[in-house]
Amino acid sequence: MAETPDDPPSLVAVPPMEQVAVPPPSDDDAPHVGVPIRSLIGVKLSVAMFLHNFVLSAWIVTLGSYIKANTGDQGSGIFAAGFVGVAYGAGPLGGMIAPFIMGLLADHFFATERILVVLHLLGATALAAAIAADSQMAFYLAALGYFLTFIPSSALVSSMTFHHLARPERDFPIARAWSTGGWIAAGLFVGWIWPSLTGKSIEMTATPMKIALVAELVIAAFCLFLPHTPPAKRRPVGAVGGFSGSQTLDLIRERRFIALMALAVLAHIPPQFYYAYFNVYLNTSVGWSRTAAKMTLGQVVEVVCMLLLPALLLRVSIKTSILIGMAVWTGRFWLISASASMPSASQDVALFTAILVHGVAFTLVSIALQMDVNLCAGPRRRATAQGLLSVAMSGMGCFIGAELSGLFGARLLSTQLESATADAWRLFWLVPTGISATVLVLTALLLPGAKRQPH
Repeated sequence: MAETPDDPPSLVAVPPMEQVAVPPPSDDDAPHVGVPIRSLIGVKLSVAMFLHNFVLSAWIVTLGSYIKANTGDQGSGIFAAGFVGVAYGAGPLGGMIAPFIMGLLADHFFATERILVVLHLLGATALAAAIAADSQMAFYLAALGYFLTFIPSSALVSSMTFHHLARPERDFPIARAWSTGGWIAAGLFVGWIWPSLTGKSIEMTATPMKIALVAELVIAAFCLFLPHTPPAKRRPVGAVGGFSGSQTLDLIRERRFIALMALAVLAHIPPQFYYAYFNVYLNTSVGWSRTAAKMTLGQVVEVVCMLLLPALLLRVSIKTSILIGMAVWTGRFWLISASASMPSASQDVALFTAILVHGVAFTLVSIALQMDVNLCAGPRRRATAQGLLSVAMSGMGCFIGAELSGLFGARLLSTQLESATADAWRLFWLVPTGISATVLVLTALLLPGAKRQPH
């Protein structure tokens, strides 16, 4: 599924980075003194970002192929048709619950690095349960348990990084790029390096989850060496972890904010079709090899687009950016749909194009939404607004999309996905195409203009 991404950050309900609460110093009156990104602490924080997304990417991208290989009469046969979408819905469901879990963590009863150790050990336990699951329900509960630990840990890693960097407004994007680098590295390891060393693909096996389990234990140990981030004496008013009631009421009365929340939900429905079924489509219908590695090209483009987005927003409005992103999303889903009936050479060109523009669409829509919500809310209500955006974007939108992808997958595709016809795949990919086009039109008609970014 990327933010995740860090990407596929969009796949797994990772909270937007603006929503993350920065842990204040233990002495409320002490000035904040940080370190440069090139310091030892800066390197440790960047490595933590890298490992965190490596863990998720190692298994989530190929999850659809694993489920397919154990559906119906195949493999262990513990999954039913359409469970792919249900399984990917565990991440967004965690995204809806995560803000409340973050409320408990934001009380700062323990140092942040120690909380991270516990969360990653729990994540490893959840992966072990998923590997050993002998029923569909057991697997789903294990996946849900994993995301309930991953999402808070993701926010805390970002929070710690914000806290310790001297110039987070300049250096945080560099640390964030390491996060996307971890996603790319895991995809290359699972999809290219492992098959090269063993001569066997592991994308339809439980091996990626075993790799992720080991990585969880590694990062749990690494967190012991992260800089000490002590608990705060009190939580700032409106900090992430619990929403400010008065600020929330003020926000939901504003027409533009309501429009942004609705757009956040709708715009994140179509990508779930991609996260849940694209790897399966490439492995079974198209017959690609080393698929997970090839799909990381989208994250490479994503890094470039993140660096270029501020310059773009000096020339166009945020609404225009979102419109361009939705147009790209519509076009790429149409291209995937059309590829089902293309000859081999043209099909490869169409599919590689669809992979490459994924990063463009994600950045222009998701990152621009975060920036627009930030402008709409202002500094006083920023934390509350970004928390609500996280629930709408990474929670509700992704959950609805995952459920719909499973529903249409069960109805349009064969139970044995390798038997699905080209026409079935073409119709399946037309569903997110139509949804994206509808959201594009609604955005153009209903989203009010925004204040421009300050130059």
